[in-house]
Amino acid sequence: MRALSSSILTGLILTLSTTVLYAQKSVPAFFLKSAPPVDGIFEKEIWAGADSASGFIQMEPHPGEAATEATSAWFGFDDKNIYAVIKCYQGTPVIAKNQSRDALSKNDDEVALIIDTYNDNRTGYGFIVNPLGTQVDFRINDDGNNIDLNWDTEWKCEAAGFNGGWCAEIMIPLNSLKFKKGSGTWGVNFGRIIRSGFETVYWTGPLSQDFRISQGGKVTGLNTSGKRMQLTLFPYLSLFKTSGEKISADAGGDIKWQITPNASLNTTLNPDFATVEADQVQINLTRYELSYPEKRLFFQEGNEMYNTRFQTFYSRRIQDIDFGERFNGKIGGYQFNAVNVRTPRMSEDNAYYYFTAARIKRDILNSSSMGLTMVDKSGGDSYTRSLSLDYNLSPGKTWQLTGQFVGSAPGDFWSHSAWFLRFARENNIYHYHIRYNNVGSNFRDNVNQTGFITDDDRREVDAEGTYKFWIKNKIFEYINIGSNNNIFWSQTGILRSWKTDNSLDVYFSNRISAGYIYNNEYKLFEKDFYNHRHDFTLGYNTEEWSHVQTGFSTGRNFDRDFYLYSGGFRVKPVKNFSLEYSSSYLRFVPDPDTSSTFINVVTVNYNFTNDIWIKLFAQNSTNNERIYVYGLFGWRFKPPFGALYFIYSHDRYQVPESPFISDSFFLKITLPITILK
Repeated sequence: MRALSSSILTGLILTLSTTVLYAQKSVPAFFLKSAPPVDGIFEKEIWAGADSASGFIQMEPHPGEAATEATSAWFGFDDKNIYAVIKCYQGTPVIAKNQSRDALSKNDDEVALIIDTYNDNRTGYGFIVNPLGTQVDFRINDDGNNIDLNWDTEWKCEAAGFNGGWCAEIMIPLNSLKFKKGSGTWGVNFGRIIRSGFETVYWTGPLSQDFRISQGGKVTGLNTSGKRMQLTLFPYLSLFKTSGEKISADAGGDIKWQITPNASLNTTLNPDFATVEADQVQINLTRYELSYPEKRLFFQEGNEMYNTRFQTFYSRRIQDIDFGERFNGKIGGYQFNAVNVRTPRMSEDNAYYYFTAARIKRDILNSSSMGLTMVDKSGGDSYTRSLSLDYNLSPGKTWQLTGQFVGSAPGDFWSHSAWFLRFARENNIYHYHIRYNNVGSNFRDNVNQTGFITDDDRREVDAEGTYKFWIKNKIFEYINIGSNNNIFWSQTGILRSWKTDNSLDVYFSNRISAGYIYNNEYKLFEKDFYNHRHDFTLGYNTEEWSHVQTGFSTGRNFDRDFYLYSGGFRVKPVKNFSLEYSSSYLRFVPDPDTSSTFINVVTVNYNFTNDIWIKLFAQNSTNNERIYVYGLFGWRFKPPFGALYFIYSHDRYQVPESPFISDSFFLKITLPITILK
């Protein structure tokens, strides 16, 4: 009887294993004897004999159902590159407006190539193309739960229409990727947005969420042994002129040494930290610091690894550096990133400061990981250090368990440490989680020297739930509801805060959208504050790139009534020309410190091509009578890194003594030079 039971169990396991094995789609990679031109046109003769990926499945609005439009995809390679062609058949008009690189959204018709080059079910790369040939590229970590849009690499794409649809071609040099040399199998998935039907479809599925690496398919028969060591220089030269000053010049650069296909070393000397994008003014109704994305080239590769809940390394804490090094990659089941930089003597003690951050992640189970992060800032007679342990477990298709512990020095151990536990279940339809944080009373003092921590002295419970009802009838497309609730006490047991946020969003079949959010909260700072807020929004065509939206908020904010009126639109009146406008009028009653403000932001773009454009950005704030104008001519002659920028900016605002006025001119050129490949 026991032997019979064992046989039945063994048979069941084999059956289930076989079912999983045959359920996962695969496609053989096709060796291309001649490189296809990247022109958006599918060349049948070049791809003759190649197998295609078809039978795409909806992730939304109807998970598991077949896509309403047919899609076919091909995957190929040669000694230097990988290639993908995605052919989209479409009976409705093609929707495409966006021409800004790395603007990740579902506002246009789009196709996506997702590749898992280590075949590890956790990490990968995403490449998205719309019918205008606009590029989006990003790094994927933690099985799709961590997306880094700041990552860029060299690749080519083009899109073109045909009778009955459109087609996209993608070429990615092997030297633009990290992978396990000699591996014949990669993870792969092809995705598509069908904007007219609100559809997100993938070749494999149904996916529980976008970019889930572990739920993709496989591409087999690759030969990746052709990639060799590569050394690339990224020198730059910049000229700067501001009001009342002489022209100043700066030069420096980065060196990237691709040691092996899965590891690289970056060094920099007087790096190019002059970004060409301005941070847009944000209205902040909290008392917490705002976080901004990292836009500087040196920090980008591998920076997503530090995006843990307690972020102990926030690279924008480093204002300038003399030199630095970064080593990153993946060997076996270990992903790693290490960075060390020295800052100039700018502090009061006139000392050099060294910032060091190192992180390693170990793959465990099917698509889970554990991580260790060490961060140090040292200079003069002072230092701050932190050590972090974290885990990301995916025990099921929609389940996720995460946690982290951070200790820091100097100071008492428990008051300078923090930890959290979180349980979540989520997919593209629903999400709910419960989380407990315990943050020491002096934790922020240490960690914010190198990281980003908004607050400390917390024993916190957080719970959230959302659900998206796809209705799709003559009246409604969908209804989205959500509730987020939070409460925390100090380490001594004093109630410091509670809040509840409840939301309702409705998108109608006539493209009108409406939303409502109610917030009610208690905050303890120098005294008790009871805040509340009502947010109303109304928009048209907000699911697409071109849209208009308006909003009104009112409530109580730190013993003051407030009224916030907002609105904006984004249009493309003619090809290659786009116009965006947004405004916010915030009024406080009473307003003893004149915090009320009226903010206007206008952005105008004209694209000669996707890589040659003119941008005009202007914003004003009545709070300090600020007027800021920013004009840019950009030419990415070797995208994304080889570029020429000419920038003019005018900044005027009121200070107590007199108006501050500055006019600046900035010219920058960066030229990647590959000297060993």
